[in-house]
Amino acid sequence: MAVSAGIGLIALSVAPQPAAATDSAPAEDQAGPDEAPVDPNLAKAEALFREGQAKYETADYAGAVDLWTSAYALVDSSTENASIKALLIYNLAQAHLKAFDLNKDKIHLKQALQLLQSFQSNLSLLYDDQALLDAESSKVAGRIDEVEGLLAELEDSEREPAADPDEAPAATVEPAQDQSPADANTRSGTPLIAAGGTVIGLGALFGVAGIVGGLMASNANDISDLEPDDLAGREDRFASGRAGNTMLIVGSVGAGVLVPTGIALIVVGALRNKKNDDRRAAALPRLVPSVGGVWGGGGGVTISGRF
Repeated sequence: MAVSAGIGLIALSVAPQPAAATDSAPAEDQAGPDEAPVDPNLAKAEALFREGQAKYETADYAGAVDLWTSAYALVDSSTENASIKALLIYNLAQAHLKAFDLNKDKIHLKQALQLLQSFQSNLSLLYDDQALLDAESSKVAGRIDEVEGLLAELEDSEREPAADPDEAPAATVEPAQDQSPADANTRSGTPLIAAGGTVIGLGALFGVAGIVGGLMASNANDISDLEPDDLAGREDRFASGRAGNTMLIVGSVGAGVLVPTGIALIVVGALRNKKNDDRRAAALPRLVPSVGGVWGGGGGVTISGRF
């Protein structure tokens, strides 16, 4: 059983270890009929723990909580198993803290706090050396203080007074615009075209961010270069993958919204400029030659225009 409360996850083995045989003992005496049978529940608990560890390492913290809770229920509440149950309690606390990082649900903080306090009260079962016990007690106490601080901040933010829904918003006085409908229809579309180009540029930046995030997420899936017991390395790799997934989603959504919006602005601006050009062309005087009809002679020039 490996114990260290300073890391994010405590690895444990709940399968009982056979006693080592002495060199002088005969082979036929090494497994006598009086040997205590292996508790099948402990083997099942160890299997559940390892499944939960895989869930934890792949950021499925809710799944890890369910599996470790089932493993805890299988371990008999005896003096021999007290240390195993204490370690499972600590791992459950860590999984709840990770789950809070994902969904910000305050209930995870409350559960983690109670589990850490329970683990702190059972530390004496894990350490015979007083110096080690004092060091680990200090670490766990610091962790408890951090969780209590987070809870206090959340509760303070929830107590902040909300805006009164019955209070009418202050009336906004719009400045008078000396502009007739005809003037509004003749506004230039150039600003819209410029704005559309800017929006498309922003959409392109989001698209690049999404591509970079996709590459980060893809690279994070490969953990073949890490040792099986390198939990810190795995956690960093998966954290990079989660950041990449976030960038991919934000980039894809941003590009999908901004690029079509920018194109629409450019099209509207171009159409507005075209209408203005047509209107200006129609307003100019036109000279049209006029020729007499079949029954009359003569000719002239007709001037037409719009006012």
